[in-house]
Amino acid sequence: MSGFFSPKKKGVQVGVDFMPTGVAVAVVSRSKQDAGAILHGEFLPAVGASEQTRVLQNWVDQRGMKNAECVCLIGRHDVQLFQLDKPAVEESELLAAVSWKIKDLINYDLSAAVVDTFEMPTSSKRPVQQVNAVVANENVVGGYVESIRTCGLRLTAIDVHELVVRNLVKLSVAAEQTVALLLMLSDEGLLSIFHDQDLHVTRDFKVGCAAIEAAGEEAEEVYDKVLLELQRSMDYFESSYGMGAVQQMMVFPRLSSTEKMAAYLQNYVGYDLDFIDPAPRDSAGGGFPAECFSAYCAALRGVAA
Repeated sequence: MSGFFSPKKKGVQVGVDFMPTGVAVAVVSRSKQDAGAILHGEFLPAVGASEQTRVLQNWVDQRGMKNAECVCLIGRHDVQLFQLDKPAVEESELLAAVSWKIKDLINYDLSAAVVDTFEMPTSSKRPVQQVNAVVANENVVGGYVESIRTCGLRLTAIDVHELVVRNLVKLSVAAEQTVALLLMLSDEGLLSIFHDQDLHVTRDFKVGCAAIEAAGEEAEEVYDKVLLELQRSMDYFESSYGMGAVQQMMVFPRLSSTEKMAAYLQNYVGYDLDFIDPAPRDSAGGGFPAECFSAYCAALRGVAA
């Protein structure tokens, strides 16, 4: 706990993403002159909670980040997301009602769960508003909190991967636009659709960069699987909200495999595809590590242009 009450690091915010093979960190500026600029991004290889805490603490010490404000992501495998019809109760009773609804959907006792909710936008096409429940084991969340505190960072929020992309959208997409963001991970894809900077659809599917690269000359078969997932999501968005079609889709990361995929998809969709190219001022290896994208989005929480 030494140093926790010393003046906090001003002008920056750190995003931390604990992953199975290491810790991804990103530092962004919060100053008015360059709000949201990436100051640093780095992936720290380490396996296991104790080793990951150790390498993160070393990074904090080496980078002089002690007392910097931090947003920590819960690991994808440690959180569950359920979309439900919003219970017809008072707002003060919403959390309790949602918790009761999901109690049989989790494999541990509800008393050991941390539950939060976020509402989906209203739609004239849908009679009942939807609400999402975010659920994680209390002990698991406590482990993340303790790791951040041990490292000397000042934890300001815990977030989930499905939601942090909206932080980037708020800084980079004009109001009233309808855009999608496609994040291609090694073993899965995550698609998010936004209208007027609000998240309307979030959906993952089991096709990632590894499948594309393994397909070699037969990659078009994998592209078609991605295309099918995109079409299903776009159809759901249009039929559920009646706001017309997506105007642009942003893709991350830019790799040879994803560039070929995007060129193929562009022939079959009516919206423009483009890539997100984070430009760090100082990043290990001279570029922005693809593993750090979600940490970057997390670090943007509350940052205003």
